[in-house]
Amino acid sequence: MRNFIDDSQRAISISASGKLAVQNRSSSAIVAFCVPPTATRTTMAAAAHVVLSTRVSDITVIFASPRSSEAKAVRLIVGNEQHKLFCEANGILRATFTTPIVLSQADHVRLAVSYRPWYKPNNTISLDTKVLLTSERQGHQRRELQITQDGTSIVFGVCPEVQPEQKPEDDPTNVPDGGPNGSLQPTTERILQICPRFRILVIGKVSTHYRPGEANIETELTSPENTLFVLHDSKGFEPGEDTNYETAKRFILSRRYGALKDRLHAVWFCLESPRAGARLLESAAEDFLKSKKATLGTIPLIIVFTKYDEFVSDVEMNMSDQGLEDEELAESAASKAESILNEHYVQSIHPLAGETLPHVAVSTEEGYENTLPKLVQLTYSMVSQWVAHEPSVVSNMAQRVNPALKIQGTIDIGKKRYWTALRSSPNFAGHTVWECLYVIHTDIVRVWNFQTPHLLSKEFRELMVKMVEDLHVPSAPNPASILTLSGGSLVAAISAVLGALANPAAPIVIPIVAGLALGSWAYRVYRQSHVVQQRFIAFIVDLTHIMETLFIITEGRHERVGRRAIKLAYNAYNDSEVKAWAHAQIESYRELDGRDAALEMIERLIKPADSDDDANGYHAEIRKLLLDPVNLSQDEPW
Repeated sequence: MRNFIDDSQRAISISASGKLAVQNRSSSAIVAFCVPPTATRTTMAAAAHVVLSTRVSDITVIFASPRSSEAKAVRLIVGNEQHKLFCEANGILRATFTTPIVLSQADHVRLAVSYRPWYKPNNTISLDTKVLLTSERQGHQRRELQITQDGTSIVFGVCPEVQPEQKPEDDPTNVPDGGPNGSLQPTTERILQICPRFRILVIGKVSTHYRPGEANIETELTSPENTLFVLHDSKGFEPGEDTNYETAKRFILSRRYGALKDRLHAVWFCLESPRAGARLLESAAEDFLKSKKATLGTIPLIIVFTKYDEFVSDVEMNMSDQGLEDEELAESAASKAESILNEHYVQSIHPLAGETLPHVAVSTEEGYENTLPKLVQLTYSMVSQWVAHEPSVVSNMAQRVNPALKIQGTIDIGKKRYWTALRSSPNFAGHTVWECLYVIHTDIVRVWNFQTPHLLSKEFRELMVKMVEDLHVPSAPNPASILTLSGGSLVAAISAVLGALANPAAPIVIPIVAGLALGSWAYRVYRQSHVVQQRFIAFIVDLTHIMETLFIITEGRHERVGRRAIKLAYNAYNDSEVKAWAHAQIESYRELDGRDAALEMIERLIKPADSDDDANGYHAEIRKLLLDPVNLSQDEPW
């Protein structure tokens, strides 16, 4: 099953291979790295041709039990150099380096553990420095990727350092000159301080990569490409095997309480869609459902039926003798499959749980693209209802399959604080327009969670402000011609931008030059007026639509988002009838006294007006565009 992090099997397959976060399943230790925000830049290095390195100031080994004397010696080996660790009074081994050790991707790094002969053979653990250099580093505080196995962990202390080859813009955490002062804290920042990651447990067979006994439910499966998400994987409940059930139960109970950031926020219980003659639930799974209330409390449990495409195919094959045309047969089979699945749930699962459990069928095959967004939407709704606001917001920020939910998240974050300044301005009192738009811009971009620093750069912020300086539209489009606001108009605009290129490698030219001085209005202290209201509404609407366009054109790509992709999304929206129609609506807006009039207009202009079918249709049309030769990860100049 594809994962929540994005629309590929990347996270599950990485965790299954044992290479995520330097996990060595054959050893008794798991490496936990403490990586400062300025130490590395993940995949940005390749694009910017920066040689990455990390300075290690200390190393600590913490054994699982008081029997630390079983380890005779521990050495850190970097290339041909060896560094001995010394045992402290509490049994912890540690070494501090007067001159920090510099590690790069080319270094062969090992941890050699020598045991006393009567205990166990000596062991050497090879450490993947690439993961050390690409570990989590968002924010300005030192962080730990604490991954443990058998209670034993290894911690590297890493010195913060700024690489001289690096441009300030290349740091996503860098605040460009002209940003707001500390009193305008982004709403997303406060939410991430409370709940920095969405935590979910997956129970059941989600991947064929695991072999019996491999998965460790305590291990935090993360991805350097998406630090807002952490997954715990249960081994599933095998026939005649109760240990996994008890392990999962203990884990859930241990994660029901405590700080919100450490608690379990949701559980996906994955079951294969029912097949003829196959048993859906093993006895341990039945026991788990029966104990749902006692074990999970208010933690949402979502039943996920996997391999739905195979189930529908079986139903269609059984109906093949009814003499229906292909299209009619496919529609009838899909409808009947849904009915059978719901009936199966009511008869087999509902009685065990004693309550209605949310359930959804998913498939990653072509034709079932709308199933994963449904799972993400359901998860978001359940977490929001039963857990807390913060983890539901972070779940939306982390997900990468549902642009409509991203738009809803943008609205929810905006209405939480700063968009309300459009009707009353205490939040913006004493701040310039630039500072106010700056914090709104930051919140919107963070909701969409693109792996790039460029969307928070001073140049892109200025481009967005310039887009709303003049709202006049010479000839507003006929609304009847763009009934689906984000549909055919954007597809046509993207095609036009691509068609204007002399060749796929030719630079994309944006109509507004980055770096030109903004109008004086941007540096004035914020005061309510109908012109300021109009520009703020337009800024929010324009930036959200550009994020949506960028989301769709980069969907399914596992590479950083370069300036080229951003410029394509910017031009496509700027040249589309969507923008012309939105600006025409905003230009006619005059109401200042209506309590929610401005917010209602924003929602009306950015919420998808399409049905799910229409939205899936134009997303599919965009996917058909020849985007691969365009190299969207390229960092051409603004």
